[in-house]
Amino acid sequence: MLNNAYCSDKYQYTMGKSFLESGNAERRAVFNLFYRTAPENNNWAVVSGVDEVIEMVGNLGNMPESFFEKFLPGDEYAGFRKYLSTMKFTGNIYAMREGEIAFPKEPVIIVEAPLVQAQVLETPMLCIMNHQMAVATKASRVTRATSKPVSEFGSRRAHGPWAATYGAKAAVIAGCASTSNVLTEILYGKPSTGTMAHSFVSSFGCSVDGELQAFDTYIKSHRNEGLTLLIDTYDTLRCGIRNAIKAFKANGIDNSYPYGYGVRLDSGDLAYLSTQCRKMLDRAGLTECKIFATNSLDEYLISDLEKQGARIDCYGVGDAIATSKNNPCFGNVYKLVEIDHEPVLKRSEDKIKLINPGFQITYRIVKAGLFRADVTCIRGDALSRKIERGETITIRDEFDSDKYTTFYKGTYKARALQTEVMAAGKDVSEKISLDGKRQYYLDNLSRLGASEKRLVNPHYYKVDISDTLYDTKMGLLDKIQKEIESKAISAHVSVDMLYDFIDGTMACHNGNKAAVAARGFIKAHPEMPVLFVCDHHPADHSSFKENGGIWPAHCIQGTRGAEIEEGLAAFACEEMTFYKGRERDTEQYSGFEGTNNMGESLDDKLQELGARRVYVSGIATEYCIKATCTDLLAAGYEVYLLTDALAYVDEEGHEKAIAEMDGMGIKML
Repeated sequence: MLNNAYCSDKYQYTMGKSFLESGNAERRAVFNLFYRTAPENNNWAVVSGVDEVIEMVGNLGNMPESFFEKFLPGDEYAGFRKYLSTMKFTGNIYAMREGEIAFPKEPVIIVEAPLVQAQVLETPMLCIMNHQMAVATKASRVTRATSKPVSEFGSRRAHGPWAATYGAKAAVIAGCASTSNVLTEILYGKPSTGTMAHSFVSSFGCSVDGELQAFDTYIKSHRNEGLTLLIDTYDTLRCGIRNAIKAFKANGIDNSYPYGYGVRLDSGDLAYLSTQCRKMLDRAGLTECKIFATNSLDEYLISDLEKQGARIDCYGVGDAIATSKNNPCFGNVYKLVEIDHEPVLKRSEDKIKLINPGFQITYRIVKAGLFRADVTCIRGDALSRKIERGETITIRDEFDSDKYTTFYKGTYKARALQTEVMAAGKDVSEKISLDGKRQYYLDNLSRLGASEKRLVNPHYYKVDISDTLYDTKMGLLDKIQKEIESKAISAHVSVDMLYDFIDGTMACHNGNKAAVAARGFIKAHPEMPVLFVCDHHPADHSSFKENGGIWPAHCIQGTRGAEIEEGLAAFACEEMTFYKGRERDTEQYSGFEGTNNMGESLDDKLQELGARRVYVSGIATEYCIKATCTDLLAAGYEVYLLTDALAYVDEEGHEKAIAEMDGMGIKML
């Protein structure tokens, strides 16, 4: 079998080579594996997969150089291949127990190790944990839909043998009473269960008598085992249940049979059929005969069957659990949170992707036997020390400081959720049976409030972070934001500084002075790119009075009136000049509507330059300046208006436009 430590993505190793060659490979790093939101509006997830992660990590460094050459070929990788062939994991791993209930953003696994070792574990670790936690969390939902036993038997629908085997393990941890997978039994000692398929029944001939013979044969060959007969091959009520009763009675199977016996329904109206079968079985004196139901069930269908009063004693669920059908992709991520004892974080455009930095530990607060809150701390911070000593603590909502809860000394107990499972590369985890993990999950589940276990609209459990962790995160964000702002590129957009608006057919007030002021700003900021926006009309443009418009003819293509003022033109170039109103029937005021001769828009070019702060000068305040500034602001730019470098049609309109733009948040200089 392939070494699953290398079930990885190529970029883990391209990064690794860079770490090694830059001298960063051995730097101490801390990574957290956690998820942001649970599937199906759940408030929590069930942990499974930690044992397989430990096994995977132990397999690191067990492959020869020739193995790595298959995906890292070439002389330039020779040194890195040699390094990888002997690179064993030497770090520490802290993890939640399998069967633990984990809430969003809490570290499920923490890896503390040399950077290159920790980095290459990301993909195989996520592969294991995302699969098993998806299955476990779905199995939890399904088993919470009923008080009756649920059996997992989705191997045939699973995404491969590996998924079937470990998925069955995850399902048992999260509450399933049994599994049909025999490899899971071999690996984990959990006895597998099974009955019969329709093919067994029909192999005795496609007839009612053949069905009875099939049942009789099965009972005789499996006496002293649990006996469950599949009764819907032909007709559940008219022959299936009747043949099952006959076969049971003929073989002396009754309520005294110590190994359990039953019938299985796999199609039809399960609520109605189970009710009718129950009546027939009871009339026959087989009151202890169990009714087992299957047929594409999930938590929603099971809930409906329970509400309808179905007489079902246990359920079998296949693909809904084995593939976590409604949400097959679980959202665990693996993020660097500390490097060389310095907290780090990922800042994202999406707020939900913001992570908690630093080497962390999560405590679960228990009061009166129930889970009351979880709080994640920086290891050894003030709150962590108080919790360890059992002192009075107050935890606050990260997003609303007015929401807080105080737990007084002597009224609560707390336990750390992450325990060390690997130390200096050695497995130090406690070995627990699969049934032990299942019981641990069930014990945890019993300590949640009823409202937190609802399948629909669950009450949200209190999950907070310590003040130190909050301050560390906010401090890093503030530092990054200030650095980004200090390095932000600014640009100058000059609008319609054209001769027809300065001394031509539509000469505006302050035109010459505006041009002089704009030149002065450009010379004072030689590092700042300048973009020019220009009216550029055909002679028959629809905005002209002679063509039914409201303006005198102006800025006609090929005339002096359409040229940029001479002193400013020295700073213009083709790719940074954007023309608007080129077409006869198109009237455009905003610079956002123009394009350069390469077809790029003003916004395209600003984005390419990386500009976030834009200074605007030009003509006329009431029209093209206001329209351009409004669009810049709407696109997310910081907009500054150079008021000395503006010309306008009339002073009253100019002042009104200035006031309106000021009210929008455009800054006046």
